[in-house]
Amino acid sequence: MKEIFVVITMDCEPSTATSHPKATGPKDWAFGERAVTGYAEIAKGYGFPCTFFVHPETILAQAPMFKALKADGACIGLHMHPWKYSFWRYGGKRYFDHFGGLSEQDQVALLAESLALWHEAMGEQPLYFRPGTFSANDAAFRVLASLGFRGGSISAPERVYRETRSVWAGTEPDPHCGHPSIRQMAGELPFANMPLSADFSRILSTPSGRRMPADFRPDTDWPGQYGISYRTIAENIVAQVKARNPAVPVLNAISHNMFDFRDPADPFCQRYRTMLDEICAACERAGLKPVGATLADIADRTLPLKPPAEEFAYV
Repeated sequence: MKEIFVVITMDCEPSTATSHPKATGPKDWAFGERAVTGYAEIAKGYGFPCTFFVHPETILAQAPMFKALKADGACIGLHMHPWKYSFWRYGGKRYFDHFGGLSEQDQVALLAESLALWHEAMGEQPLYFRPGTFSANDAAFRVLASLGFRGGSISAPERVYRETRSVWAGTEPDPHCGHPSIRQMAGELPFANMPLSADFSRILSTPSGRRMPADFRPDTDWPGQYGISYRTIAENIVAQVKARNPAVPVLNAISHNMFDFRDPADPFCQRYRTMLDEICAACERAGLKPVGATLADIADRTLPLKPPAEEFAYV
């Protein structure tokens, strides 16, 4: 393994002016545009394209911006917090849950509605998907594949957020095709899943009971909150991917459209640049070349793969 793909992603939430009172998101659409375009320009300076997962309300409000970003090489996919969508479209009376809390029937119905709205805004169907908070259940991959999605970033390995239905203990850590009935396993569905990259050397916990490893995101002040430097996170993740030697080696980073990535003095912007610097430096020290890619590129490389043969265990 001489190259490693770097995929820079962002979840693009609806403006808090149109969303649920407790929802996170940009304060208005103008601020959201600053976040998105600033994020993309910084990544481009490192030679990395971006992948944006965009909520239905956001794609309707900002379609011209996302069309321009796509024309410049970005990958644009669908993002979904059902409870945010529910509040906006149904006053909280339908789909008011996290994605992993919905039945298979409701997942299909919700996504079908979203696909229609997306087509209205973009003139095409989205092919890629990420659920809010990486919330998913065992129906998710077969639902997404049945609706024509070819890939997504669905899982956050070793994350356990029970209250958001995001439980990924023991899941596959590298890109793989989804399984039709067991979300943590690789399978043969025509759907490529690109997990969030994570440092498995230490599982962190919060007073609320959440468990998660450190990952690539400027949203969290890892040094300030947990005493972990971005250098340590990058060194560990790169070393762990190199040791696993997957068929498609990926460093998958995430952020959100609620931070001013156009302001060099903004701490989120500063952490973003530090994160990218440390990713590049860790790859160089490991003898790997970081290659910018989008989720579409990763799906192209993952979909032809076959899952490893599983031996039947007699117990």
